[in-house]
Amino acid sequence: MSFFCRLSGRHYWCTPHRSSDKRLIQVCYECGAERPARELLDDLAPERLNHSLAAARSQLANASGRVADDSRKHDQLAAQGRPRKFALVK
Repeated sequence: MSFFCRLSGRHYWCTPHRSSDKRLIQVCYECGAERPARELLDDLAPERLNHSLAAARSQLANASGRVADDSRKHDQLAAQGRPRKFALVK
């Protein structure tokens, strides 16, 4: 155990990875101690994926509607023939 781990009484574990003998382990960044890591099971992952896909579809539909509205407004402004002001940005 390193001096830092001894003083704080904590380890700072890295992300789980496979060792050479195919075990899932974590290693302390400070002292190099190893501990077995449990398999990560996430039952909610498919539900989150479906939710994010549905949200992306709705945002895409909203964005395409906005683009059509913006293009109509731009066409109306161009048809009015108002002078435009430009700014120089260096």
